This record gives sequence, structure tokens and C-alpha cells, in this order.
Amino acid sequence: MIDNLGKVPPQAIEVEEAVLGALMLEKDAYHTVQAILKPESFYKEEHKKIFNVIKDLASKEKPIDLLVVTQALKNRGELDEVGGPFYITQLTSRVASAAHIEHHARIIAQKFIQRECIRIGSDLIKASFDDNEDIETIISNLKINISEVEGYSLSSNMGGAQAEVCRNAIIEIEKDCQTVKAGKSPGIPTGFRDLDYSTGGWRNTNLIVLAARPGVGKTGLALHFAIKAARAGNFVNFYSLEMKKEDLFRIILSGESGVNRSDIRDGTLKESDWIPINNAVTNLESLPIIWYDHAGITPAQIKANTANNRKKGRCDIVIIDYLGQVKPLVKRNVREQEVAETIRIFKEIALNENIPVICLSQLNREVESREGKRPQLSDLRESGAIEQDADLVLMPYREKEDNSFIIKVAKNRRGRIGDFKILANDEMTVFENMPREISKRDIPSVNKNIEPAGNNPDDRPF
Repeated sequence: MIDNLGKVPPQAIEVEEAVLGALMLEKDAYHTVQAILKPESFYKEEHKKIFNVIKDLASKEKPIDLLVVTQALKNRGELDEVGGPFYITQLTSRVASAAHIEHHARIIAQKFIQRECIRIGSDLIKASFDDNEDIETIISNLKINISEVEGYSLSSNMGGAQAEVCRNAIIEIEKDCQTVKAGKSPGIPTGFRDLDYSTGGWRNTNLIVLAARPGVGKTGLALHFAIKAARAGNFVNFYSLEMKKEDLFRIILSGESGVNRSDIRDGTLKESDWIPINNAVTNLESLPIIWYDHAGITPAQIKANTANNRKKGRCDIVIIDYLGQVKPLVKRNVREQEVAETIRIFKEIALNENIPVICLSQLNREVESREGKRPQLSDLRESGAIEQDADLVLMPYREKEDNSFIIKVAKNRRGRIGDFKILANDEMTVFENMPREISKRDIPSVNKNIEPAGNNPDDRPF
């Protein structure tokens, strides 16, 4: 019985018996459940010992049947502890085949996870009542425990068969083709013609890193991406860890209304400014965006929020501003390890929730001293894991000669890399496409890495 609850822990004894019996009936049955179960998954101590023996036999590539398992338990001195030969024989007599063993194994795994959640909750309550316990330690232990349970749950994924993967891939390709024929980007639109051409838009499962030095305009670009995605009908979850959501809206309002950003910020508006502002509010207020501006948020909280909103149909893309302000899941002695763990969780969110995740990041100071101030992947700050885990790395920068705004596609797992210019209005925080003829004339050398879409000049990105 569980203390203070008066209830029996979640369990499925008969299912455990059926699984153990099936494992001893068919020689290949263990490989079906090895990624789902471990000895601790079983509720009965006797069953834990039997499964542990089966696991060890499988690791040594020895046969698994009634006689071999019985002898192995006898050699360990555990045969009587599990009920003797009669009990082992009973297990095999209660099941006809291993046909449903995977389904039964998942039931056992689910019961184990439920018991683990109860244990974690009980430990949390006990520690919280203890005035001698440090609150940071309590929270840190809770995060670790939850992370372990999540990891165990994910480890039960048995993968997909080749035929299934082929079928799903073709369905996705056909869907992308239909979208392109309709004149749209196959992914969530970025708002920039050349970026959509290079990437296909923001694609599901992709982790996108937007990295630049302070003051370049990362947040403004992130807001641009949020508005464009929302206007295309996608639910945006925007995490601002440096600015209040109301301050971010002021920036958006400036671009939408055409009223100077500093006038909106400082309250120096003229009477005539209110007409475009009110019109802008009307256009913006119904956009599907959820704003979070909690300081000290952890990647685990972002992961939980995303999963919850996805179930409700309220999250198609996540934008995080910015990586350096996300509180690490666990305090490490080395900052690089904290950042690596955080960025890895963001990649997990993109994969598990099947959405794009955009994370803002800073660059090292070395880029300031480089000729032309053109950034490169090695400038990513704090951890090499950012470059490694990201599917797409964008590096906006200002050209030293004319202060023009350039976005560098530094890494792109699914497409082209290269640089392209955009129009940037700093007073209104507005970003727009550069006219094709100007883009072609001004930066032919910068764009040499991005290939044209086709023979028709109008199809080319520059």
C-alpha cells in the first residue's frame, strides 16, 4: 500500500505473467519488448527476478525457454524465491503464443510509469514538508526525476518499418508539391522570398537558430517571423525572456501602423497617429499568438507548455528569445554543458511535437573585429552543441560598407546556404524583401552559394 493514499499502486499482474510466459515460449519474443521493458517495470519482485534472468540470457545470446530459465534461476539461488519450477511452468501454461506481447508490454510499461509518478510526487511532498531541505535542491531533483520518466517513456518507441516510412514520406512529398503548385511555401512562410526559396519555409521537426551580436535586430526579426506565421494561420508560441509581452507588442504595433517606434515607446504621439494605431490593433488583435514572458523559465517548462498546447491545437511553431536567458534544467559547473542540454531539449520538442522551433542566440565578440563583420558558425556562443543540433542556422548582420541588412544562411540540412539582403526600417522595425533587380545587381558574389530554382529568370531567388 502507498503511504497516506490508501490505494494499491497501479499494476497488471496477469499481464506480467502473460508476458513472461510468452518470452519463454517463443525465442525471438524478447527482441520485441527489450526497448519497452526492464526488470523494474514489473510490479512483483518475483517477476523482476525472472525477467532479469531472461534479459541476461538474451545478452549472452543463449536460448530462452522454460528449462533454461529454470536452471538459470536455480544457479542464482533464486528459484525458490520466485515460486519454484511449478510457478515457472504455470507462466507458460497460461499463454498460447506471443502474438500480443508488444501490446501487453506497453501496458506493463504504462503501469510502471504511473508508479514512478506516484513515487516522485510522494518524495516531493515529503521533501517539501522538511524545513531543512533546500528549495533549489528539491526543484532540481524533481526535474531530474521527471526527465528520467520522460526518457523511459520515449525509449519504448519501437521505430517504423521501411514500408511505413516510404508511404509516409511519399504522402508528405505529394502534400508539399500541392502546396508549391498553389504558390505557397511547403513550410510555414518566413516572410522573405529568398529565405523561403532556400529553406522551403519553417519545416516541422526543424530546430532553427537565429544568431547575431546584440543590437543587430534578432528580436525584431523574431517578431517578423511570428507575425508572418500567424497571418498564415499558424498558432505561434512566443517566449520572451528579456522583454515584457506588452513591450514586444509596441514594436509590432509600430511596424503595422507606420508610427515611429520611439513615439509609441515614449508616449509622444500626435492625435493623427491614433487612427493608424487603432487600425493596426484591429488587424493584430485576432492573430493566433500566445505570449510568455516569465523570467527564469526552464526548457522543461517550455517542453510541457508546448505538449499541452499541441494537444489543444494551439501551437504550430515555437519561438524562444533567447537561449542565454533560459534557466538550465540542472546547474552544471560548465556553462557549455548547460547550453548543450537546453538546446538538445529544444530539438526534442521539435521532433516529438512535429513542429519548427526557432531559438535566438548570441555570437562571440570575435565577429566584431573581423573584416566586414561577417559571422560564421564558429562564432556561435557558449556551446558547439548549438551548431551540431541545429537544422538551420541564420546569422543576420549589417554590412560594414553601407549598413545594409543581410541574412546569412550558415547551415541548412534540408537545402541551400548563402547570404541575401533584405530591406530593414529600424525606426518602424519593419523587414521586407529586397527587389529582385537590386538584389541581383548589388550582391552577386554574396549569393553565389544559392542555386537558382529553374531556367526562368522569374523563378530565381535573386
